Amino acid sequence: MQHKFALSIVMICLILSGIVYYLFSQYPLQFELPSLLIGNVALAIVSLLSFNIIKRGIQSGNANVLVRAKMTGTLLRFFICIGILMIYIFVKKRDVSNPVVKPTIFVFLGMYLIYAAIEAVTLSRLARKKE
Repeated sequence: MQHKFALSIVMICLILSGIVYYLFSQYPLQFELPSLLIGNVALAIVSLLSFNIIKRGIQSGNANVLVRAKMTGTLLRFFICIGILMIYIFVKKRDVSNPVVKPTIFVFLGMYLIYAAIEAVTLSRLARKKE
């Protein structure tokens, strides 16, 4: 299951990179390509790391370990994403009202939701199969 998940994350990363490139080519003044590509790759890596943590919690058989693993994976992804956004905002000199910064942040948050949904679906299937 881990190899299928890793393959699906790589495919989603490539698809989202293509979508980001398309958005940048259509609207070059509204999105920042390097920032979104870095964020996409960072989300893919964090999703793989979080998946491995939670998968070990599912395999342990102990409900407390599973809950701690899920909380750890979720908080890890959340705080890394917040850190990436904070770095991005500080690099842009805190000019969030800039017409390029807002759409870039919202596209990044949309990618966050996509990766979170894919991980949740895969982990719920894995947990059901375990029972």
